[in-house]
Amino acid sequence: MLLTDRAKGGLMDKSNTMNTSELVVEKVEDDPSEAARRAVDTLDDVEPTEEFVWSRFGDGPLPSLPKAAAIHRAFKAATEFGLPETFASALANSVVDPPALRIALNNPTKINVSGGTIEVIDIDMFTPGLVPLPTNTRTMDVRVYPAGGATGHLGPLIGPRSEQGISHGLWIQADSVEHALEQAKRAYDYVLVKNPLKDSVAARGIVMPVTVVYFEMRHRDNQPAMPLLGTADGSSRVTGAHAALGLNDPKTTCYDFPTNRDSFRRFVNGIVSSHPASLGATAARKLRAQRNALITPTRVFLRFTPQPGGAHGFGRAVAAYVGMLHVDPPRPWTPTGKLEAMAEAVLEVLRSAAVLDDVHHDYLAGLLTPQAAEEAGLPTEPDAQAAYVLASLLRSDRRKLVDQGIMEVTAKRSVSAPRRHDVIAELALRPTRSAANTLMPGAVGRERAAAMRAAYLRATHLPEYASRRWDVTGREPDEIFECARAELRRPDAEQANPEAWRHRLELAALAQYHMTAYEALKRDAMGNKGGDTRGPHELLKLMLEDERGLLLMRQAIIDGRAGNPPRIVDISGTLVHSTLGDKGGIQEGSNGTAVAVTDHWLRIEGFPSGGPINRPVALPTDTPSMRATKLQDAVRNTIDHIAKLMEDLDDVEAASGGRLMDQRGWPLTETSDIVKSLTLVQSKLGYWGVVADKQAAQIDEDAEGDDEDPEDDSHTEEASRGWDDES
Repeated sequence: MLLTDRAKGGLMDKSNTMNTSELVVEKVEDDPSEAARRAVDTLDDVEPTEEFVWSRFGDGPLPSLPKAAAIHRAFKAATEFGLPETFASALANSVVDPPALRIALNNPTKINVSGGTIEVIDIDMFTPGLVPLPTNTRTMDVRVYPAGGATGHLGPLIGPRSEQGISHGLWIQADSVEHALEQAKRAYDYVLVKNPLKDSVAARGIVMPVTVVYFEMRHRDNQPAMPLLGTADGSSRVTGAHAALGLNDPKTTCYDFPTNRDSFRRFVNGIVSSHPASLGATAARKLRAQRNALITPTRVFLRFTPQPGGAHGFGRAVAAYVGMLHVDPPRPWTPTGKLEAMAEAVLEVLRSAAVLDDVHHDYLAGLLTPQAAEEAGLPTEPDAQAAYVLASLLRSDRRKLVDQGIMEVTAKRSVSAPRRHDVIAELALRPTRSAANTLMPGAVGRERAAAMRAAYLRATHLPEYASRRWDVTGREPDEIFECARAELRRPDAEQANPEAWRHRLELAALAQYHMTAYEALKRDAMGNKGGDTRGPHELLKLMLEDERGLLLMRQAIIDGRAGNPPRIVDISGTLVHSTLGDKGGIQEGSNGTAVAVTDHWLRIEGFPSGGPINRPVALPTDTPSMRATKLQDAVRNTIDHIAKLMEDLDDVEAASGGRLMDQRGWPLTETSDIVKSLTLVQSKLGYWGVVADKQAAQIDEDAEGDDEDPEDDSHTEEASRGWDDES
C-alpha cells in the first residue's frame, strides 16, 4: 500500500503495539464470530492508551485534504493512462495522495485471472469515495427475485456486467434511482447484521486492502448513469467504515458525493482537520473511530485484457477473482451464497457461449415475473419452474460449460457431480426462496422453504437427471403418469435407452418439489449409522422403478399444487384412509382420514431397506383381489430386495483380494432354514404359475367355443399334493 510520509510516520509511531491488535482485527474480518467480536469489544471498553490499543493513525496527524491542483494532475495522468474520464475523475478525487496515484499509474501490476489479465495498483483511498457493490453476493440469501411472484418488491439489480474485449469497468442496471437505493440499503442493512465489522473498523481501521472496481449505475428510466468506485471484495469492511462514519444512507455515497465534490471534501476535511486532543473523552472517542474508518488501503482494478480469442468479459473475471476469496476458505460466504455465486457464473458462461439467449438466461436467473414467463411460453408453476432449471442445466451436453462456470469462482480443478447438482438445485429454488423472504419470520411458507432446501438438493443428486433425456412439458400430472407407467412397463432390454425415462424423470422432478416441501422426503440423517442412511435421491430411484412409486409421485404433484401435503395411495392409485401408527406404519382396520406421506413411512413401509419388512395393511374397504394384489406386490419387492442384497454380498472383497464369500463361505447350519424357505417359495410360485397358465388356456378355449373335454389337470393336483406334503 502507498502512504504519504506523514501517514507513514503516524503508522511507525504505533509499531510497538501493532502486531497483536492487527491480528485481532484480521481475525474479526475473516471470522466475525461472537468470540472474536468479544475480543474487540473488550479492547473498545478500555480507554485507549499508547501501550494497549493500536489504530492505523492513532492520535497522530492524518494526511491532509488533497489540493484541487493535485487532483487535476492526477486526473490528467489517469486519462493519459487510458481510463475513461468518469473513472479517472472518481479515482483522482477519492485517493488520499494524488501524487502517489500518478506514480502508481506509471507501473501497474498485472495479475492473472480467469480469462485474461488485470492491471492493478495499490493505493490508499478515502472510504466515503467508495461504495459497497450493491450486488454483493453475500446478500443472495435474502434477495427477492421477480420469479417468486411477490408483489411490492423491486427485485434485484441486473449485473454486474461488462462489455466484451478490453474493459476498464462494469455496469449495473436499476429500474430507477429509487430501485438502486432500495437495493443498496437492503445490502447495507443485511451486511451490518450478518457480518458486523463496524466496531472493529472503528477501533483499528481497515487493515487489509479492499478490491475496488469502477462501475456505472445505469437506470432504465433514463436518469443519467452514475459513475462509482465499488468494492468487489471488502464490502463488509467498507460498510462497517461507513457505519462508523455515520454514512448510513446510501444516497449520500452513491449519488450526493459523486455529484457534489465540495460536499465530499467538506465531509473529509471535517475529520482530517480535527484532533482528538482538543476534545473531551466522548467526542475524542467518536472522532478517533471516524479517523480509523476514513482511509482504507485498496487494490484498484484498472483494465482487463482478455486472452486472445477468449469469451471472458471483465464481469466474469471479477466474479472469478472474488469467488476464489469467498466460495472456498479462508473467508467463505453462507452455503446458499456460495452456491448462488457459482450458479451466477454458470449462467454467465452459458450466455457468453450463446447457449442461452437473454430471455432464457433471465428466466433461469429468476429475473422474469410470472407474467413475463407466461408470455415467453415458459413454466410458471413453482414445481415446474424448478424442474425446468434442472432439465436445462443438468443436460450432459452442457456439463462442460456448467463445470467451467463453477471452476471460475472456486479453487477447484474439477467439479464433482454432487457439487454440480447442488449448484443447479440451489438455482432451481431461487424463486421459492424469494417468495419466502417476503414473509414474516416464523411464517409457515418461510419455514417450509428453509426446511426443504437440504432435501431438495440431495434429491437432485439422482444420477438419471443428468444421464437421461427429459424435459418439462407442461402436461397435467395424470398425462405424465400414464406415459411414465408405459415407460416402466417396457422390457428390461429397453430400460437402458436414454429415451426410456423422459416421462418418469419429469414426474420425479415435479414431485420432489412438493415431497421435500412437506417433508415427505428428508435428507438422510447424518451420523445415524444404525438407521436408514439412504438419501432422498435413492428413494426417488426406487419410486421410479415401481408403479406404486409413480402413483405416489403423481399424487404428490396434485396435492402439492392444491396446497396440501402429499397423500398415500395404494397400488390402484386410491387414497388410503387410515391412521399412521407410532412406528410410521398404517394401522390395520382403520377408517381414518387420507394419510399424508411421511419420510418415515416411505423408508419403513413404502420402500424399506434392510431389517424387518412390514406386511402390507389390509383395510376394511379392500376386496380379496385388492388384498392379493398388495401381497403380490410386497412379495415381488421383497424378492428384488433379497436379490440386491445377495449381489452386494457377492461383491464384498476380502482384505487380501478376491471375493470374501468365495473364501469364507456361509455354513450350511446357518443357511439350511433359508434354503428350505426359498424352496417352499419356489414350489408355491411354480404351482401358481401352472394355475395361471391353466386359467389363461381355459379362457382361450371358452372364447373359441371349443367343446372338447377339458385338459387333464392331474399335473395341477400333483403340484398341489407336492406342496401339501412339503408343508
